[in-house]
Formats: sequence, C-alpha cells, structure tokens
Amino acid sequence: MATGACGINCDVCQLNLLRHCSSCGPGRSDLAAAKSAVQTRVLGYPCAILECARLNHIDYCPRDCPSFPCHNFTTSNYPYGQGFLEMQQRRRNQGPPSVDPSGRPIEISDEQWDILCSRDVKELSNFTLIDIDSESGCLCFPFLNRNILVDTGHRCLKEKVEGKKGWEKISIALLEISVLEYLTRVNRLYPLGNQMVGTDDLADAHYFEEGDRLNKGSLIARYGDDPNGFAASGQHLKGQPENMGDAAFRLTPFPRIPIYYLLWLGSNEFPPRISILFDRSIQEALSAPAIWSLVTLCNYFLLREGE
Repeated sequence: MATGACGINCDVCQLNLLRHCSSCGPGRSDLAAAKSAVQTRVLGYPCAILECARLNHIDYCPRDCPSFPCHNFTTSNYPYGQGFLEMQQRRRNQGPPSVDPSGRPIEISDEQWDILCSRDVKELSNFTLIDIDSESGCLCFPFLNRNILVDTGHRCLKEKVEGKKGWEKISIALLEISVLEYLTRVNRLYPLGNQMVGTDDLADAHYFEEGDRLNKGSLIARYGDDPNGFAASGQHLKGQPENMGDAAFRLTPFPRIPIYYLLWLGSNEFPPRISILFDRSIQEALSAPAIWSLVTLCNYFLLREGE
C-alpha cells in the first residue's frame, strides 16, 4: 500500500527508500489513520488531503473522488504542481472517450442520420417506448441520470440541463453512435424475457473475447471491496437495486435495454469479480460494437460520476 490517498506512489520516491518518509497509504487503510495521528502529534494538524480521504472513506483521490482535484489540492503546495492539476481538470472535463476498442476515432455516419430521419417517429416510439417531446416532435428519453433529445432536424443529440430552458447540444460520440444504431435497427417491440446473459452467450461472443473488452478491471479496482459505493453509484445513475451477488443493480440506458451489474466480493480463495449481464433480446436490438459502446458509456459514468 505504498500509494497514498493523493495518488503519489512512495515506492518510486528516494525519500522512502532512504527511510526519511513513509507512505500515507490509501484513505481507508490503517496506515492512513496512523499517519494522520502522527502528523497531528508532530505538526499540530493532519494533511488536509489525507484527512478528507479518511473522513469520506475514499482510498485514492484521483481514482475514487468525483470532486478531484478539489481545493485541498489547489490551495496546498503538496503534492502536485498547478500544471498537473490543470491537465487533470482538462482531461476529466473532456467527457467519455471518442474511440473504438482499437483506439481509432469514432466516425458518425451521415447515412445513419439519413435512415433515422426517414423513419416514422411514432412507430419508433412504439417499438422502443421512448417518448416524443411535445414541443419539438423529436424522440426524448432518460439516459441514466440525464435527459436526451434526438434532434433529427439538426442531426445531433441534445440534453436538458437542470436550471436552464430548452435543450443544449452535446457531443458524446459513444452515445450518438449507440442511439443511431438502435433507432435505425429496431423494427419491432422486442419482448423482454427472464433470461439474463453475458457476452459469452451472445451470437457475436467472439467480439468480446479479446482482453478485458468491457473494462471490468477498472470497475473491480474501484469497487471490488466497496459494495456500498458500488450500490450508491448505481443509484446515482438511476439504477434499480437487484437481489444478486453482494451488490447489484440494473441500469436502463434505453427504456427497453436493461444492463445488469453484479459485484461479488473477494475471499481468501477468490478475487472480487464483476459481471455485466443483459436481457437476451439485446442482440436483436444492437450489434456487438453498439453493445460495447453502451457498456463503455455506463462504465464511464459509474467511474466518473458515481458517489
């Protein structure tokens, strides 16, 4: 546990090797509590960053705290310089990645917008149970904890921003490509069954075989020993709790497309694991790349916006 709550890895610091200094440890560790007590005794006060992480039950600020970098970093000389913090802030405000699994930029096809613009809005609403906005006549739906409008006139997605009137244009490539794929592909009301499946059970299972394509490793690193935080993050994104595993919830990015997240805590014999499951009908509504896009979005917001 050489990495402190602030994100500094003391293993790569010569001061630690020379035993001039020791690691503070993750915020929830006994090491952090001991270090905070020593700081209070010697300095008269603990490190504001470490104490904040301890009180808020956060292991690592850069990974686990949605408010990073906060004033505890910007008003202190330790541990980062202003340039690093500005880079962190800039990249964290960029939104979800706009690349496919191979790292290539996602390109939005005009042809897909052409197809969508030619479809009957009422028919699509019946097939998907997505509402029609009374003012614009466009499809609108709740995407996790956001409200999204599919503006076919301007060929873009818009979001209802709290405290503001009307809709504002957003650019989230993964969401746009998922919406276009779904609304140009759906041709009936796909019934939801009682069979939950993983990627191994899908017809295009081979698409998900390479590495950790659904990036469950990042979710495990963040929530593998934190079922309460896992459940709270799901709730923050309007997820519904499910009675499975040690913690579980159901996200609904589209009204008829549920995605299930299940967490099992580790033991002496097995490490923690997370399962991501779907209703079997998803393979009729979405291609494998679109399923990947939708899960990647949900994962991003679970890691970025979860409380």
